[in-house]
Amino acid sequence: MHKKNIIKLLGIQENLVKKVQRNENSINIWIETKPKLHICPSCNHYTKHIHDYRTQKIQHINIGQTTSYLFLKKRRYVCPHCAKRFYEHYNFLQKYFRKSNLVFDNVCNDLKKLKNFKTIAQDNNISIPTVIKYMHYNLFLSGKSNIILPERIGIDEFKGNCNNSKYLFHIFDLDTHKTIDILQSRTYDFLEEYFSRFSLEEKCRVKVVSMDLYSPFKRVIKDKFYHASIVADTFHFTRIVLNSLDKLRLNLWRNTKGKEKLYFKYLKHSLMKDISNATQKDSDKLLYAFEFSPILKYAYKLKQEFLDIKKKSTFEEKEKAFRKWLDDAESSTIEEFKSPVKTLQQWHEYISNSFRLNISNGPVEGKNNLIKTLKRISFGFRNLFNFKSRILLCDL
Repeated sequence: MHKKNIIKLLGIQENLVKKVQRNENSINIWIETKPKLHICPSCNHYTKHIHDYRTQKIQHINIGQTTSYLFLKKRRYVCPHCAKRFYEHYNFLQKYFRKSNLVFDNVCNDLKKLKNFKTIAQDNNISIPTVIKYMHYNLFLSGKSNIILPERIGIDEFKGNCNNSKYLFHIFDLDTHKTIDILQSRTYDFLEEYFSRFSLEEKCRVKVVSMDLYSPFKRVIKDKFYHASIVADTFHFTRIVLNSLDKLRLNLWRNTKGKEKLYFKYLKHSLMKDISNATQKDSDKLLYAFEFSPILKYAYKLKQEFLDIKKKSTFEEKEKAFRKWLDDAESSTIEEFKSPVKTLQQWHEYISNSFRLNISNGPVEGKNNLIKTLKRISFGFRNLFNFKSRILLCDL
């Protein structure tokens, strides 16, 4: 009864425990399987002839804080028809491995979490190169290294500092919220060469591409994905308007003296808020600033009208409000809004797609933040393949 419980605990149901010994550093368990009929892998004939035995030491899971080892008496069979010699198959051990499947599974589960290689190695009492080897093998088994472009993708860059490249390029599935691939450069030439590897049928499968307002991204998508609608990310084109308002605040702060200067210095948080989220304290600060600067009041009104566009219920209402906002901002005398208006006009078609399709790069930005956390706790990555493998396997 106790032996069966040990077998179940260790996950080696098909084996017989012969002896258990514990010392200061480990728990050693000697196991042996029962002989049975096997099929020759060479000629497919049945055989039960045993050629020889050997004992293999296999690292197993930790029992408490102590590492356990299996001493397996491996049996090698010989086929009488073709003289092929082969070892029997074990469910708890993969071929050529020196660690049990449970150790491999524990490492794979740890790779899905926000842990660095050193911590994973220490938790499983193995070396860092072994963790990396298991990571690559797990990536191969999962099939995540096979790149398949979905219908809706999001693209963005993030600071990776890997393989002598400051920025890495992130391709993201907006439907499954999973990373598709990580590239070492965001330049047009590199992206054009990468997307050229896909067949016309694969590229025609992509219907929507969400991105920030970065011209090389737009160029490469227009050149390679002929049937895809480009969607400008809501956060990025909204930030253009908010930055214009903040730029006006800074100019007023620089050109103001006395008590009013402090109001403009600490007014940013209140200015950036949607009016529906403003507190009474925010309202009091804004009213005082507006009395001192009417131009700031008009700029704040433009900002709020822009934020109200996304609250419209239909695409037609959003598009009409956006066109009206462009006309109002262009005809205003606020210099800080001149350049942003030109940018928004250049991206008008793709901003309209955002209104129509109601898609944003929010999931991509969220994944980028988790990737940066992974990079920080790992103290950076020098090898891009290792970095990409961690991202693809990490269940973030």
